[in-house]
Amino acid sequence: MFKKKINFPIWSIKVFKSQLIVDSQPNQQEFIKPTLTAKDVTDIPADFIADPFLIAHESKYFMFFEVMNKIVARGEIGLATSNDGENWKYERIVLKEKCHLSYPYVFKSNNEFFMIPESTEANGVFLYKSKSFPNEWEKVCELIHGYYSDPSIFYYNEKWWMFAGSPGKLHLFFSNKIDSGWAEHPSSPLIKNNNSITRPAGRVIVHDGDIYRFTQDNSLFYGKSVRSFKIKTLSESEYSEEEVEIVLKGSDKQGDWRKDGMHQIDQLKINDNEWLIVVDGHFFHNENLLIWKLKRFLRNPIACTIRVFNGKQA
Repeated sequence: MFKKKINFPIWSIKVFKSQLIVDSQPNQQEFIKPTLTAKDVTDIPADFIADPFLIAHESKYFMFFEVMNKIVARGEIGLATSNDGENWKYERIVLKEKCHLSYPYVFKSNNEFFMIPESTEANGVFLYKSKSFPNEWEKVCELIHGYYSDPSIFYYNEKWWMFAGSPGKLHLFFSNKIDSGWAEHPSSPLIKNNNSITRPAGRVIVHDGDIYRFTQDNSLFYGKSVRSFKIKTLSESEYSEEEVEIVLKGSDKQGDWRKDGMHQIDQLKINDNEWLIVVDGHFFHNENLLIWKLKRFLRNPIACTIRVFNGKQA
């Protein structure tokens, strides 16, 4: 009992630039060291940071991401900013709830900023709107009821679409409006009984008439790698896609920040010839289970209800 170990992931974030959309493996030199780690978080003690999303506003770049609060063992949404896309500064936690939040899918429509974070613990997909960008957010409504992971919204052919995962399944929804009228596609779930290509792994990219979705490959363990798919047919009645290739994976290098896997990518076009890319990666930290539980209890004895998460908490 006293020798039992726990492996838990330490996630970090890397930002780099690319001349092309990333739909295949980037140059591995881009991944030498992370841009942001849990040590950069200054307002709460953090176990890790993950699930980064990018957006630009008034010649400045904003990154929203999950911060795993070490005290309450719950995800909250953090913010970092940059003037050039290369040098980033952590700002603060901008959104937290009584449930775990992650995957802060931020986007802009009609000059308003929205966010759809993952909130599976609340058993729903919820839309947030910025009251004062980028620091203040309010919940607008529930878009879809149920346990759906990593909801990923995009606009195509004058309609809103959303991929979302559930255990072993990939779901697709559509609507004419962001905040209401969401219906599940007649072919949904598009994929069943498959943990390697069903859980979304970042923003859906619509570029030059092509649509790319990115998916986590969790076939061996959570956070193993990211695969890309090109959508061939998308309508209210039809759907088809083809796989491109593995985009991100662990380095398998001892001591590397992404040794054991990667599971998220976002891509922001910043000019005609350049994209800003953000990814995350992790290595497994091994610790005595009893000591780990004791540390959790000492940080927050009231909330402990210890959460032992298998890999990164969903």
